[in-house]
Amino acid sequence: MPTPVGTARQCLAADAGAALDDAVSVARRRSHAQTTSLHVVFALLSASSSSLLRDALSRIRGSPYSPRLQFKALELCFSVALDRLPSAAPPAAAEEPPVSNSLMAAVKRSQANQRRHPDTFHFYQQQQMLMSSSSSSAASTSSFSGVKVELQQLVLAILDDPVVSRVFNEAGYCSPDIKLAVLRPPPPILRFPRSARCPPLFLCNFSPSPEDLGCSADADNCRRIGEILARPAARNPMLVGVGAAAAAADFARSIEQRSWTLLPPEISGIRYVSVEGGRRIENGLEDLARDAEKPGVLVGVGDLKGLVELGDENVNRLVSEMTRVLEAYKGRVWVMGWSATYETYMKFLSRYPMLDRDWDLQLLPITSQKGTVGAAAGLGGGGGLLTRPQRSALYSSFDFAFHYSNEFVVSSDIVNSLRLINCLLFVYVNQ
Repeated sequence: MPTPVGTARQCLAADAGAALDDAVSVARRRSHAQTTSLHVVFALLSASSSSLLRDALSRIRGSPYSPRLQFKALELCFSVALDRLPSAAPPAAAEEPPVSNSLMAAVKRSQANQRRHPDTFHFYQQQQMLMSSSSSSAASTSSFSGVKVELQQLVLAILDDPVVSRVFNEAGYCSPDIKLAVLRPPPPILRFPRSARCPPLFLCNFSPSPEDLGCSADADNCRRIGEILARPAARNPMLVGVGAAAAAADFARSIEQRSWTLLPPEISGIRYVSVEGGRRIENGLEDLARDAEKPGVLVGVGDLKGLVELGDENVNRLVSEMTRVLEAYKGRVWVMGWSATYETYMKFLSRYPMLDRDWDLQLLPITSQKGTVGAAAGLGGGGGLLTRPQRSALYSSFDFAFHYSNEFVVSSDIVNSLRLINCLLFVYVNQ
């Protein structure tokens, strides 16, 4: 039984939901009865959609043809595959082709994989326990009915679809290679200019001493916060985790130092104002929002633990005034808070049950305080800082050794061995 698009959209995060909307548009335009995984991939290959899949395909090597030519062949293969699907009567303008069983199964697999992911497993476990223990509060439970699938997890699940995998094979792509590229997006510091070759990454490239560390996960956290602020909905970040306070401080510092390179251009020039600890703002929040220059102002309410423990009239006044300002000046005012534990966030919501909707909050798990980066020696004039992979260094070495093996003169036996080891390690890490 096909699933209504609205029901499927409730299971998806903002980026995955946008991809589904594009797929529905493709299915409606082609007069197809259902929206399938083929429609999602075809939509992701278009220039108007997310670049996640296109970037992953551009980094895959091993074909004798140019990447652009192979990508054009892939678009043609998916177009032919969609032409083979049976057409139905043209739907009404407001009617959306429902989601097929295979695509909905991919969404369910994505939810299960995301729930079991090491970075968010503890977060979702706490959420489920608190949901079951506080089932009497219907208002607070309605917003947390399930896992919101991110686009990366949805793409990985769709690549397991035999129909999708067969079309990729027709264009010369291998699904395991695409998965590796999706799982391992290059950080900004690894994006070398075209004239420079990226050096291969091996265990010896990393510096073991902490004194040599020149960067951390702060830049990634700032980028994630900035992406939420640039959204049209769910645009106010609520950081939850052991490193939430540090991530918020780093983001505020980047705004004060006017470091806009990691932030979306839509919020470049944003101003940050803190009301942590009940700090009063001269002339009030409403005057601050009215006089703020574009793009606007971000108000930091601070640690929710302090607001929960304080719990006086000042907190009630702050919540009421913040709610009114966010509604009156939507698009010019943002709010950001943080909490070290999910329990504190739920306590805060229990006092203000509708706050997650009134403030248009988006939870952002911050599961680690600092990342680790090693400085690699410049090889062939193309050296630079290399981010230490989050997975095992052994996996990273074989991964990069395989993808950069065509930079050297090596025997075909070595390349085949690296391919086999790479696939085995991929299966091992994901299990």
